[in-house]
Amino acid sequence: MVNKSWKSNPVFISEEILIEILLRLPVKSLIRFRCVSKSWRDVIRSSSFISNHLSRNMTRYSNRYLIANYPVDPSTVEPDLCQYNLYCSETFERCLKLEHPLWTTIGRFEQCLRLRCTLSTASRCVIYGSSNGLLCISDSDVVTQSPICIWNPSIRKFRILPQPTLYHLDHYCFDTVLSFGFHPVLKDYKVVMLQCFDVVEEGDLDVKIALGVQVYTFSTNSWKMNEVMRLDWDWKPCAKCAVLNGVSYWLAEEVSAEASVFRILSFDTGNEEFEHFRVPEAIANVDGGLYIEVYKDSICLLEVDYCSCEDDDGGHIYVWLLREQSFNLLQTIVLPSSGTCIPLGFTTDNQLLVEVLEDDDDRYQLALFVPESKQLNRTPILLPVHTRSQVNTYNESLVLLDDERVINCLDPREYCEGLYP
Repeated sequence: MVNKSWKSNPVFISEEILIEILLRLPVKSLIRFRCVSKSWRDVIRSSSFISNHLSRNMTRYSNRYLIANYPVDPSTVEPDLCQYNLYCSETFERCLKLEHPLWTTIGRFEQCLRLRCTLSTASRCVIYGSSNGLLCISDSDVVTQSPICIWNPSIRKFRILPQPTLYHLDHYCFDTVLSFGFHPVLKDYKVVMLQCFDVVEEGDLDVKIALGVQVYTFSTNSWKMNEVMRLDWDWKPCAKCAVLNGVSYWLAEEVSAEASVFRILSFDTGNEEFEHFRVPEAIANVDGGLYIEVYKDSICLLEVDYCSCEDDDGGHIYVWLLREQSFNLLQTIVLPSSGTCIPLGFTTDNQLLVEVLEDDDDRYQLALFVPESKQLNRTPILLPVHTRSQVNTYNESLVLLDDERVINCLDPREYCEGLYP
């Protein structure tokens, strides 16, 4: 029975208290509460509220998730086709199946035709960066016509980036890689497109390598082309990029060198300066692999060494922190003796994400390694076998909610279900 005295004397809540209450709620509830009243809607979609809600989630490590790719159907003739799932970072239960946002907008076929991508291409999409609840996605093999999206799966909104300008040079583009991140000083999101060219200059029979860098700025919704830089060494870029404080870092291998020679390439989206330097041979000359990541607000290299196995371990991962173009050994992680471990990155609370292949199994499984306790905690999350595994940390947010340039993913079922089952 409704209390009549309450109806006649409604409780008044000041706007300050209301905002404090709303800031503690997950995105799913906030999206629904926009329908309560116009004043609630205006508060929730205001830029100050969106920023404060994100800041609270980041500082309190709340509403955190993992995004991992999985094979659509390993038994098909194309077992490398993958999609993504969103998992709870505590229970590792699947919260949401993430489909390419271009699939759920106007209709799969029509939208893919309009944006020059196929269903097969959409299934081969790759996440090139995760920042403040936004994902940057595009084709696994980026070409000129590849659609690039900045997507917030929490609120089912995304922005399609305009096409970048083509470099008008007598060259052949043989590789393109992307990075995405937030610049804390400029308070803006940036997408960096790094293109590699073979250039033959007049009177010179040798093929030279050139790098072209284009930068997309979120606030202006535009690309800026930078000058092409010639290199005196041939290289093969690593698809994985580490972004820290608006600077993108790639690990590149000199393919023309006799021994394994690696370089760090960096591009600062603030001053638009490009740098590269060699990785010391003592770090680069390994058989287990070399990976670039962000760890404890620093750029680090993960050197995997299976050759130094003792009787009671399965090798080591050496964590090297970058300081002024030099590397300092931070710690050595002893791998378990059973199975093969491949590092995939770090969680927001600095646990190492690893891909584990057991000796008696043909399935890859996601595990978390806690360096302090030396415990390898396996999760129920299975990873693809025939393609590169991708695991990203994700914090839900309302970013893009007040953006006028976004497109809604118009799948009513997904929108109503929200981020949680």
